[in-house]
Amino acid sequence: MSHSPLLAQAREWQVLLNSGRATAADQENLDAWRNAAPEHEQAMRQVEDLWALLGQVERPAEPAVVTPIASRRRRVARWSVPLASAALLLLALWLPQGTWVGLYADMHTAPGERREVQLEDGSTLTLNGDTALDWRVSGDRREVHLYRGEADFQVAADSTRPFLVSAGAMRIRVTGTRFDVNHSGDRVDLAVTHGHVQVGTAQQPNALAVQAGQQVQWRDGDLQAVQPLDAQQHLAWQRGKLVFRDRPLAEVFDELERSQGDRVVFLDDQARRLQVTGVFPLDDPDAVLRAVADTLPVRLVRLPGLILVSARD
Repeated sequence: MSHSPLLAQAREWQVLLNSGRATAADQENLDAWRNAAPEHEQAMRQVEDLWALLGQVERPAEPAVVTPIASRRRRVARWSVPLASAALLLLALWLPQGTWVGLYADMHTAPGERREVQLEDGSTLTLNGDTALDWRVSGDRREVHLYRGEADFQVAADSTRPFLVSAGAMRIRVTGTRFDVNHSGDRVDLAVTHGHVQVGTAQQPNALAVQAGQQVQWRDGDLQAVQPLDAQQHLAWQRGKLVFRDRPLAEVFDELERSQGDRVVFLDDQARRLQVTGVFPLDDPDAVLRAVADTLPVRLVRLPGLILVSARD
């Protein structure tokens, strides 16, 4: 199944409608969304067809009790979700493209794991959590394909064999330097701390020169303008921290998924756009969840392997 934005929205509607918490107003909003365009109706039908194909298993005698990850003043919410079907749906619908790459990639880390790897050319890679990549050395080049996640590259100098990194559409070329690449979904961030790199795409491999103390992003199908590097924020994971300055909540949860294995599903765009500022320990993802629940107008509810996020009225 495709992972288009419309299908992602349809999946989120399906989660809500089968969660036991949907209201009449939610059903009316879904009907309006479906009727807004033929593409919306088609996406919803695809998700409903897969749900029907997977089928519902018998509900447990006692419904699962799930405590919202909010402050203590919130009530306990009861959910009657068939857990086996929910697990299948997570595998079939919500796990992003490339989830299984870690099973056969040359190097990979689990959520919350960080690992340093010495390559045979003398380079050192430090992998953040939930990262997967391939490494290959040929006669005249050294190559890394970063499927997902984040890695710090300390590249051993070798002018005869360039070091090439591909991450999504971005292509990076160096002979010896240090830089960080963060690949999440269709976004790629490059931060250069020593030396310089050439960055571009397969069609324009040397489009930009990025110097030490600079960063550049791939967003919305294009390389953005080179910016000064905010090392305190973008390289905080190397110091065991998460640092956010006015970051959209959707991006915050992208980072958080590297520290904990639960999949995050947003039920509305309003919650995605909320801004987060704060400093948190990398090894305590619940600290971020508590801060978000206590300071932002959102509802967070945890199901097995899944966190639902919605704006609070």
